[in-house]
Amino acid sequence: MSRAFSLIEVLVALAVASISFAAFGRSARCLVEGRRSSERAQIAAAVAEERLEELLARSSAELVAQDTVERVSDPGGEVTVRTLVEAGPTPTLWHLSVTASLNPGGAEARLHTLVRRRWVAP
Repeated sequence: MSRAFSLIEVLVALAVASISFAAFGRSARCLVEGRRSSERAQIAAAVAEERLEELLARSSAELVAQDTVERVSDPGGEVTVRTLVEAGPTPTLWHLSVTASLNPGGAEARLHTLVRRRWVAP
């Protein structure tokens, strides 16, 4: 005597399978979006790091207070870079700040450091 599945058992099995596939699809989409977000953040961080290294390559005597914003083309997209050089917390320090934002996508990286100013006798 063979036993067949009832209509209710089949419908319940289909509902469970549908919920499982929907959850799997959402999980896959979240993974892809997370990867893209991570890539955008990496691009912004690389551009900010490069700009900060350019500032640090200068001697402290060459640094002047400035606040500039520019757009830079990168293979990963267009990046808006804000460079801020200002007086630090003490008269002997410069505060250097670089903020890079990827357009579009909004990923942002901010890097800060302090640099000792050249000592000048009073």
